[in-house]
Amino acid sequence: MGAAEKLDIVGKDWLTVDEAAHYCGVSRSQFDSNIADYGIEPRNFMGKKLYEKAALYSAICGSRQWSRSQSSGGTAPRTSTGGKAESEAVSPLVASAHEKLRAYEQRKRRN
Repeated sequence: MGAAEKLDIVGKDWLTVDEAAHYCGVSRSQFDSNIADYGIEPRNFMGKKLYEKAALYSAICGSRQWSRSQSSGGTAPRTSTGGKAESEAVSPLVASAHEKLRAYEQRKRRN
């Protein structure tokens, strides 16, 4: 894929390899080399290798915090002192959909 090609991943739940690499902010080769380390398995659908966008989001949220020493080659990275709540690993779009569903269910119960 050329550098000038624009990827439109808005509204997609499943991403091709190029789209998934773009979403994760890494090159295609970096993505291919490291994605298995995160336990994410692609799906084969109609001959396309597809990755679930929510799984990529969760993998990014579950990764270590960035520290200055990682970019400068200094001391070992600091570890987080607290874990993330499971609800934090949900994309804002999904969280919004859940909130709308809860509001709908509450209105439905009142009627």
